[in-house]
Amino acid sequence: MAFKRNAGRFVHKIELYKPGQSTRDELGGLTTGERTLAATVFSMCEQKSQTRQEILGDYVSTATRFFVVPDIRTLCTGLNKDWEIKYNGLTYKINDITLIDESVPYYIQITATALNPDGGAI
Repeated sequence: MAFKRNAGRFVHKIELYKPGQSTRDELGGLTTGERTLAATVFSMCEQKSQTRQEILGDYVSTATRFFVVPDIRTLCTGLNKDWEIKYNGLTYKINDITLIDESVPYYIQITATALNPDGGAI
């Protein structure tokens, strides 16, 4: 079954941030650099789940979404799980990137989980 390529479904503006360069200080500690904006694209966004997951022995609710975008892996070289998405004022950690259909034009599905300001799952 082919993916429906209705341009009217791509109305959610997302920002993709690539990780900054890590550096070592004089004591050998590792500091991560600032994330930089790599691309702003329009996507189709679907709520995957609002589930309860066990994290460190406690159950927490996590908000996971699917973001479907045109295949931007040539524009955003190195796109992987270390990248983050900003959407609707929230930051999402990328869990998975999947090619949806192997026919032109290509689309990828990015599965991501929302993070709170401390970096934990929402």
